[in-house]
Amino acid sequence: MEPMVLRRRVWDELLLAGMRANYFGELVARYQHVEKVIRVSVVVASSGAAATVLSSAPPWLKLGFPVIAAVASFWLVFFQYGLMARDAADLHSGWSGIEARYERIWNHLDMPNAEAEFYQVYDQAETLSKAGTRFPNRQKRLAYWLDRTVELLSARYA
Repeated sequence: MEPMVLRRRVWDELLLAGMRANYFGELVARYQHVEKVIRVSVVVASSGAAATVLSSAPPWLKLGFPVIAAVASFWLVFFQYGLMARDAADLHSGWSGIEARYERIWNHLDMPNAEAEFYQVYDQAETLSKAGTRFPNRQKRLAYWLDRTVELLSARYA
């Protein structure tokens, strides 16, 4: 591969790895927040305090809290936000490592084995890409994180 082509490919992959690392980091926080809100809702809806407050409420409202608790509990089991957060955290970590390796290549493009190293990292990144396919593909958030990564790396290497 020509040096200028390698340079461009390393830069592009460096940006995309940074974008993905930040995106999966955001998903970790989102899944943890959603799980926390649902768990608090279940605790509140099923607590004795809620029953006491609702003691003089109409019957349909008294029935609503246990139904909300049951639905929220099933929601937690079905969507498994904790598992999704752990998997997203693994992908965040993996993409951060890939980003660091691309940056190391970027800083040493004159190494004789730079192209071989690039392809090795690229193959590992493909594995992470496959693992990330079960997550949402929110184009606006990905674009946001790509812009932040471009800003950071452009400032670093200006």
